Amino acid sequence: MRKGGFPALLLAFALGGCSLSQSLLPEEKDSSPVALEDAQRQSLPYEVHINGVEQEDGALLAQLQEVSNAIRLEDRPPSSRVGLQRRAEDDQERFVTVLKSFGFYDATVDFDVSPETSAAEKVQLTYRIDPGSVYLLAEAEIALVRDGHSERRPLTDAQMEKTGLQLGMPAKADPIIEAEKQVVEFVRREGFPLAHAQKRSVIADTERKTLSVTYRIEAGEKAVFGDTRVFGATEVDSDFIASYREWERGAQFDPEQVSDMRTQLARSNLFESVTVKPAKAVTPDGEIPMEVEVVERKHRTIGGGVDYSTADGPGANAFWEHRNLMGAGERLRLRLKASALEQGGEADFRKPQFLRDRQRLVAEGEAKNFDTEGYQGVLASGFLGVERELSKTWSATVGGVLEYSDLAGANSPNEQFYLGGLRTMLRRDSTDNLLDPSKGSRSEIEVAPYTSLTGKSSQFVQVALGGSRYYSIDEDKKWIIAGRGRVGMIFGDELEALPSNKRFFSGGGGTVRGYEFQSIGPLDGENEPTGGRSTIDLGVELRARLTEDIGLVPFIEGGNVFDTSTPDSFDLFWAAGLGIRYYTAVGPLRFDVAIPLDKRDNIDDDFQLYFSIGQAF
Repeated sequence: MRKGGFPALLLAFALGGCSLSQSLLPEEKDSSPVALEDAQRQSLPYEVHINGVEQEDGALLAQLQEVSNAIRLEDRPPSSRVGLQRRAEDDQERFVTVLKSFGFYDATVDFDVSPETSAAEKVQLTYRIDPGSVYLLAEAEIALVRDGHSERRPLTDAQMEKTGLQLGMPAKADPIIEAEKQVVEFVRREGFPLAHAQKRSVIADTERKTLSVTYRIEAGEKAVFGDTRVFGATEVDSDFIASYREWERGAQFDPEQVSDMRTQLARSNLFESVTVKPAKAVTPDGEIPMEVEVVERKHRTIGGGVDYSTADGPGANAFWEHRNLMGAGERLRLRLKASALEQGGEADFRKPQFLRDRQRLVAEGEAKNFDTEGYQGVLASGFLGVERELSKTWSATVGGVLEYSDLAGANSPNEQFYLGGLRTMLRRDSTDNLLDPSKGSRSEIEVAPYTSLTGKSSQFVQVALGGSRYYSIDEDKKWIIAGRGRVGMIFGDELEALPSNKRFFSGGGGTVRGYEFQSIGPLDGENEPTGGRSTIDLGVELRARLTEDIGLVPFIEGGNVFDTSTPDSFDLFWAAGLGIRYYTAVGPLRFDVAIPLDKRDNIDDDFQLYFSIGQAF
């Protein structure tokens, strides 16, 4: 039976927080020299003990300690036992409030002050807490208020899951309060853009030790999307910003589409801040105008980096980027790269919102000179295509490729190739961070057919499947297991007819650390790598963040290259290593040492060192 007079009042703070008195006693406010001298002579040192709360309930104990005036003022003892008792009485009310917020609505709090013994010993202030039974959540419902009428309905199973509430859970204040935000969103999804929460109703059943909560939501007027107004844009075109909306004018208001627009604009890297919200009133024709307010960031960036490995030698790169080239978020990035293995430049252009929402025009080009163990010579290539987001995690790319190469290598035709091709790629990315993910996965499938346009005849199809997975062992994301794998295959021409740069190679910082760049796989009579038509490589890391700035990463990797178009065995070259990470705002600095476990005489060194920016994968 529900007890009248034991409703929201039982939650002293009405589950919305309470105002805790912070006033000090008059004796503690007196800061005159005489008063300070008297306080020093007559102060009553004491110690505080809290009994009745189990040590395993650390969160409750910590909250009690945090709100306690007696603990906070322990280094400023009162001048008398009366002053200490006043502090304890003040804490009684605070403790009861905290206990109720953890679901203990029948809790009682008493205290004892031990007799004074000697001046050298401290008085003992002991709180005796009897929390009683924890109340459980028995019911959660919505009271939808519209046009002065209230319609009550329980939260559905899907809504309960979305809020994080469960019937039968301890009726703690924090999850009940937080759930209210989601409940407001439920109503807004029904087409009420101005819905807002009123005072919720909380009723406790003292016999059954349960709690029922009713979220009272003022619905406001139902509306459809109206026009979109942009504020704050200076260099970025307002119509381009408005094009990120995912709704048609006249469609029923949907807060998820509003959130998606805000997310897409934030990810464009054009703005310091983005706000997307409905206007304050529905128009007479039932439309709700949408207001987009932005603060633009700087659109030009220059930067660079260095890397080093004992296999590849030193390397450096520099880039210049403009993220709003023509006023509609067009990004142009120019990059120069120089190392012992390759020298040259790259260009990357992307135009967002190309022809339709969430679609980009992509143009890429490169011109480089290579001097690797696998091949030497020049390469120039270009790609033009479109990239489309299929969902929040999936994207696809398709476009044409033109490529010229004049490369010489082991078991190579050593001739000029003029190739045309089609690049198709399907990606999935559910990770939480681009540079340093702690959860989620990435996967990619690429199919690229090529054919000769003139000169040396060649026809083949390159297929690659790869992915990585990230798993956080602890809630603080300080211990992360990361794994990756890749399989590549070439169908069509035999190895001798393939351009050197289209063959698969393995070994080095991007595949199997511990072996020299391109050294894994078939070798000719002079131990020079010939490359292959298929490859496998994989690796596992344990990323342990020891401090805020320093991490340790043991890892193991394996890989191989095969002459056949599909891998004909799982016989891999393995390596193990240890890395150190120094975490910065732009990503971790990486230093790795790796040892080949399948060391070949006169081919592999005892170890390899790597220094770079960013995680290995």
